[in-house]
Amino acid sequence: MRKMTYLAVLNNSSNPDDVYTVTFPDVPGTVSEGKGIDQALKNGAEALGLMLYDMDDLPEASDIDEVREANREAVVRLVVVDLEETCKTVREIG
Repeated sequence: MRKMTYLAVLNNSSNPDDVYTVTFPDVPGTVSEGKGIDQALKNGAEALGLMLYDMDDLPEASDIDEVREANREAVVRLVVVDLEETCKTVREIG
C-alpha cells in the first residue's frame, strides 16, 4: 500500500450555498468540487489520486499552519490517497 497525504483547501466563497471548490497547494492544477465538505473531500481525493498517478516525482507536503494562514477564508483538511488503489482504478477504466 502506498498512501500519500496532502493538504486540501476547500473554499465556497464563489460558489452557490454549500458547494466547495477543492484545490491542493502542493499539486497545482488539481481542482475538484462537491456539495458539502464530505463530498468535496471525496471528489478532491479522487482528483488528487489521478493527478499524482501521472507524476514521476511526488511533491513534498506543505506545512499545515502556513496553508491555513494563506487561506484564512477556507477550510483546510488533510487528504490521504492510496496510489495503489488509484492504479487499479486507472487500469479498470483504461
